[in-house]
Amino acid sequence: MNSIFTVPKLVSYREPDKQWFIFFRYQGKLIKYKKGINYIKNFKERSLAANALKSALYQKLKQGWNPLVPEIEALDQSMTLIQAIHFALEKKKPFLAPKSYSGYKCTVNFIEAAIISLKQHNLLINDVKRVHIKTIIEQARKQRSWSNNAYNKHLNQLKAILSELIQWDIIENNPAFKINNLPVAETRSNIPASSAQQSIIRDSLQKNHPDFYLFIITIFHTGIRPHEILLITLEMVDLKNNQIILPHEITKTQKERIVPINQHLKLYFELLNLHQYPKDYYLFGSYREATKGNLGKHDDFIPGPTKIKRDTATRRWEKLVKKGLGIDANMYSNKHAGANAKILAGIDLDALRELYGHTSKLMTTKYATVIKQVNRQQIMEKSPEF
Repeated sequence: MNSIFTVPKLVSYREPDKQWFIFFRYQGKLIKYKKGINYIKNFKERSLAANALKSALYQKLKQGWNPLVPEIEALDQSMTLIQAIHFALEKKKPFLAPKSYSGYKCTVNFIEAAIISLKQHNLLINDVKRVHIKTIIEQARKQRSWSNNAYNKHLNQLKAILSELIQWDIIENNPAFKINNLPVAETRSNIPASSAQQSIIRDSLQKNHPDFYLFIITIFHTGIRPHEILLITLEMVDLKNNQIILPHEITKTQKERIVPINQHLKLYFELLNLHQYPKDYYLFGSYREATKGNLGKHDDFIPGPTKIKRDTATRRWEKLVKKGLGIDANMYSNKHAGANAKILAGIDLDALRELYGHTSKLMTTKYATVIKQVNRQQIMEKSPEF
């Protein structure tokens, strides 16, 4: 009687950059396994690990293992830490914006490099303790010369990646839990322009660059991220009901968001006569074409068929405001300025959180830097008598 599987064989190379793998056939179907062996750079160590894997696969086949049937139980038992963090990242990928995914991918790559340098590439995920994660993240910090801020960023992203493994029942507890962030000096990034500077910016843009001015005040009034604003098409703008409907595929949180259009912004939108344009035009687009540049008399940041890149907006701000007016404020700070203005006007923090699409008040407080000022004022005005 013929066997339903062939004996596993190792394909190896002397060149370290070529991928090794073990292969065999099961019921005539070609099966390949790598199981992390290519993460090992030392030739001798990789050979030992690869041959051990080959023997383990052969033993499992003889015991009746069917590689064509997914093995949920075996997944956590044989998965290394390196394999686990890559697995978790791929499971998180559908729920991450491209930029966020890129950041998480960097974290995974840095952690993988640290694991390998510590010769812990065979460490199984179920054997990982807090001391392992602490040692690995410290190693990554040394290798990359991270600042405390960078260390905290990658640690928190690693915690989120490991939490994904809990969702898949691969681990029961997060081994990075209660590893503390490093202390950092309190800084204020994206500091809004002062009132006087804001007046100068407003007058200059409104007079000389009205289309770009409308883009900037849309950031201020709606709190929508500049990248998302540039993805808004006219079909998403509902002036009748005073709202912009952001579909899930363009938001950072991957959730549909309805953003109100206040009376100040609506006046500007009505002047655009949006009903005259096709619904698939971008609210802040252009008539540019690849290799052809701008066509005709049309400018950009106007209703148009071509999407404007985020970098174009940033460069325009730097040219007109940072260099042109000598005001050192980032374009994104207009979102912070809008948050501050709304808080000072008495808008509740929860309402602001919903407007900005944040999942927690903590994130919103990072934008509304005047909250402490408002809280102090309320304490002074509303404190009861002894």
